[in-house]
Amino acid sequence: MKQAIICVDDEDIILEALKDQLGPFFENQYLIETTTTAEEALEIYDELIESGYDVPVVISDYLMPGMRGDELLIQVHKRNPKVLKILLTGHANIDGITNAINKANLYRYIPKPWDRDDLILTVREAVRSFLQELEILQKNEELTRINENLELIVAERTSELSEANATKDKFFSIIAHDLKDSLASLLGFAEMLSNDFSQLCESDTKAIVDGIHHVSDQTYRLLQNLLGWANIQIGNAPFNPDTFDLTAFILDEISWLERQASKKDIQLVFDETNTMPVVADNKMISSVFRNLVGNAIKYSHKGNPVEILVQHSNNRVCIDIIDHGVGIPEERMQKLFHVNESNKTYGTENEDGTGLGLILCKEYLLKNQGEITLRSEVGKGTTVRFCLPAAE
Repeated sequence: MKQAIICVDDEDIILEALKDQLGPFFENQYLIETTTTAEEALEIYDELIESGYDVPVVISDYLMPGMRGDELLIQVHKRNPKVLKILLTGHANIDGITNAINKANLYRYIPKPWDRDDLILTVREAVRSFLQELEILQKNEELTRINENLELIVAERTSELSEANATKDKFFSIIAHDLKDSLASLLGFAEMLSNDFSQLCESDTKAIVDGIHHVSDQTYRLLQNLLGWANIQIGNAPFNPDTFDLTAFILDEISWLERQASKKDIQLVFDETNTMPVVADNKMISSVFRNLVGNAIKYSHKGNPVEILVQHSNNRVCIDIIDHGVGIPEERMQKLFHVNESNKTYGTENEDGTGLGLILCKEYLLKNQGEITLRSEVGKGTTVRFCLPAAE
């Protein structure tokens, strides 16, 4: 910030003396402006401020033609109360000094003739006081901005936490509902066995046991997905990224999924030509792959194939899982990755689901610097693409 000192006296010899005495101490850091009238001093002050200067000190004679020194300092005070005002006079005019003290917050009164060292010390102290006040003001403004930013951050964070809590409450409400349904089914099957065991034929008993197995399997998968999602949220999920061969990985996963596919006479078709190594956590990507291919099987009609294609570009490897099943309505696609929405739907042969699979897939892929996208058309099928970092 540029700074200036204004000296006002109706005698040129006084102004020259002021400039000669202050110059060696202040001229390198401060512009020293002089004038013989109070009216011109106000014009100089306004021009300096408009030009980006600070004016820490105004030194004025008391008795001058036109506007007196005390009146000038009052006008300066109105413009900026922080300017330090010094009054010079050869006449001990108590009324003028009192007026300047009361209405201009006069910093110091110096009688003529003044002591040179006293003048320099007074101006130095006035400048130092002005700069301290300016620094305090700037620090206060900075603290105010910081406090405002902190208040904004706290408000935003509070809103986010409230929204997150509300989302999780809704999510756990959905999970609790699904668990209640599963346990109700298990209790129903168990009650049938307990009450009617002696009257049940072998085929009926087998059907009930199959039902218990199916519901138990669904409940186990729901809890497994829920535990995986919860561990990701609290940062407790084991994460061990490594380079692995995608071809061997997919072939191994397909062999695990073929039993589920064979029940609906679905062939898993994998094109091996474009595969390449990726960097990711093998176990997490295994869970992603099984969830996505499992969904493709679930929502495919009997006898329709599920295709698995691999493409790579720009250091990314993308796996497309393509089914020709029921497809997903547009309004439902917007909700698939929201934990506060119930996404549980039944397959083409009334297969059950946990509603958590896609949510967990997205969390695992984000953890592995990957992403997931969907394209779907009702009645024609769905393509799910997930991408991972390619190995060097």
